[in-house]
Amino acid sequence: MKLRQRLGIEWAGVALVASLIVAALTYWNSLSGFDNLLYDRLSEYDRPEASAEILIVAVDEDSLEVLGKWPWPRDIHAGLLNILAEAQPKSVAFDILLSEPGAEEDDMALAEAAAKNKNLLLPLHFIFPGRNGADFDIKEPIPLFKEAASALGHVNLLFDRDGVVRRTSLCFVGTIDGSHSTWPHLMEQAYRAANGSNSAVYGRQENCQQPLLMPYAARGAFSQISYAAALNGEIPAAFLKGKIILVGATAQGLGDQHPVPLGDGGVMAGVDIMANMLNDIMADNFIKPVSLSTQIILSLIPTWILLIGFWRLRPRTTIFVSVGLIVTILVTSAALISFQIWFAPGAALVGLGLVYPIWGWRRLQATSDFMDEELKSYRSETLDVPVLRREVGPADLITEQAEQLAYAIQHMRDLRRFISDALTNLPDPMFITDLDGKVKFVNKLAQTGVDDGIQDLALDDMLNRFVSPDDLNDVKDYLALDQKMREHDYVDFTSLNDEVFAMRRARVVTDEGELRGHIHYLADITEVANAAQEREEVLQLLSHDMRSPQAAILALLDSQDVTDTNKRIESHARRTLALADNFVGLARIKSSDFSGEEILLSDLVIEANDSLWPLAKQRGIKSTVIDQSDGAFIIGEPSSLYRSFANLIDNAIKYSPDNSEIVTLLRNIDLDKQPFVSVTITDQGNGIAEEMVDHLFDQFASNDGDSKGAVKGAGLGLSFVAAVIERHGGSIRSENIRGGGARFTILLPLAPDPAETV
Repeated sequence: MKLRQRLGIEWAGVALVASLIVAALTYWNSLSGFDNLLYDRLSEYDRPEASAEILIVAVDEDSLEVLGKWPWPRDIHAGLLNILAEAQPKSVAFDILLSEPGAEEDDMALAEAAAKNKNLLLPLHFIFPGRNGADFDIKEPIPLFKEAASALGHVNLLFDRDGVVRRTSLCFVGTIDGSHSTWPHLMEQAYRAANGSNSAVYGRQENCQQPLLMPYAARGAFSQISYAAALNGEIPAAFLKGKIILVGATAQGLGDQHPVPLGDGGVMAGVDIMANMLNDIMADNFIKPVSLSTQIILSLIPTWILLIGFWRLRPRTTIFVSVGLIVTILVTSAALISFQIWFAPGAALVGLGLVYPIWGWRRLQATSDFMDEELKSYRSETLDVPVLRREVGPADLITEQAEQLAYAIQHMRDLRRFISDALTNLPDPMFITDLDGKVKFVNKLAQTGVDDGIQDLALDDMLNRFVSPDDLNDVKDYLALDQKMREHDYVDFTSLNDEVFAMRRARVVTDEGELRGHIHYLADITEVANAAQEREEVLQLLSHDMRSPQAAILALLDSQDVTDTNKRIESHARRTLALADNFVGLARIKSSDFSGEEILLSDLVIEANDSLWPLAKQRGIKSTVIDQSDGAFIIGEPSSLYRSFANLIDNAIKYSPDNSEIVTLLRNIDLDKQPFVSVTITDQGNGIAEEMVDHLFDQFASNDGDSKGAVKGAGLGLSFVAAVIERHGGSIRSENIRGGGARFTILLPLAPDPAETV
């Protein structure tokens, strides 16, 4: 193939590949990180002025200090709206969600105050995805507030891939309940309320949902007053009159803070973002990104200019052309911002960065191949001329390649030696066998005093050197399983020296996945096995040798007169029994595998509650179980669950005053679309001590200072309960109730539907 023809094909290939890459990068917005960074830097040079008509009433730290912890009672909001109504602002955008009902009197007061404001706008927001397969759900204000408001507007923010709020849309369009609807943004509604018509940018857009870039004013540019100051009458009504007022949270602890492109790396409150959006609506200075097709065309133009230059210009000239194109792209992108147009330059710059080196490589390769063919032809034609066959040294490229090859070979040798040394000096015995069962590698600990000839030893002979006869068949059965190693795939055995090992077997495969042998690793677990045996003996001691004397003491006390001394002895005996039971139970569940069965949870809870009826009756306590779980089944271990609920109800009785009430409620709930059964146990005691809240489920944590029962706790009961609930895939939490008492909430996953498991 002639050089010109080869270069033509190479040029066409480079042009096609570069064009596809640029188009793909543009289509999938793959360079949004660079483009956003450049936009952020360019936008710093032309910040818009903040409108004097916009006033933010901020729920700030000062307001929280004056009015108390958030959320506030709604009668406080009613007071603010009454003050704003008297001041006669142009409009009020109340950027605080009111989608849940509160106290009836407070809600009525807030609705009456809202109705007094001529142009009061309330927010709604969308939740993605929605329930039951819906695309989204709508959270609107409750009907009482919805009727009192002048209009509603959504307050959802648009986040770029880096989490920064640069864009917004003036509306949201969607289908709900089969109806196609459009919801304007709250700031568009605020503009309409203040001016009596749609904004200019809204009317100009064919699709109001199209994202627009928001130029941000300087931080702190908008007028702002404290919510508490406005509520307390510290702000003159004349100052509020004629303003477009935005009410929202700015305090750091309220969670409404989002990253914005201001160059300082900080965050901005949601109401400040709304103020910037309203400011852009009023000034009609949004920046509109170019369409996708325009973006692709503009990104391809510099690449094709450079490609054409490769045919017409010298290599030295194309360098200057490339630099000039890069500068032109950046200047054009910056200049278009002043015309409220944004062209993302990332893909165009990548196109230039790709096409130049790729074309240089392909052109050099084509030229090198052409020259190589020509030199071969020349040598074959001049073979009979000895003088022309002078030996020359290798070219620089060949020398470099040879050195790299020599380095790679030496590197492989070093790597082989490194692996060999590492395997040889492992802290536990290890050997490798081939497919024929012959030992091919043995580390020091696996040689057991045998010479190097052990490498050709049969696997059975190798096992005879380690495994005791009693365990030999178990090990061979394990090795006979042709399977991949899993997390718990091993076999324990006792060696001839009475040491305990755990053997694991792993496959040795090639890069293509072809089996070549097996690695056998023997981990010395003698200390672990001895510790497990000692642990079992301790559990036997606790479960039998400690329980029997206490049971005998209680049996003897039954035949004795009731005296203070006997009561104390009985109390300590029962406490020792409880400690032993809880300790053994906690140890058992940590050392045994889960073995569950279907359980009707309500029956189990009722049974646990009934077992404690005599104790509750003795102190006049009414313990009630309310079942709203609709016969919910769970997969669980009845014994440990029964004991857990008995412990919780027993604790409730222990810490409850006489003649009080304990309520146990069962109901079904969904969390993250997963069905659970919720069990809440509520008492009327003194609650949980503050210093115990974070440590309540720790071992030996006890709150017995408030105990009203005869038997004090040992601090293991709740630790046992927490371990059981976690073992069942559930969760438990505790809390104090306002007005007194404690509540424990247990969540357990519902058993799967039998039809789903088929």
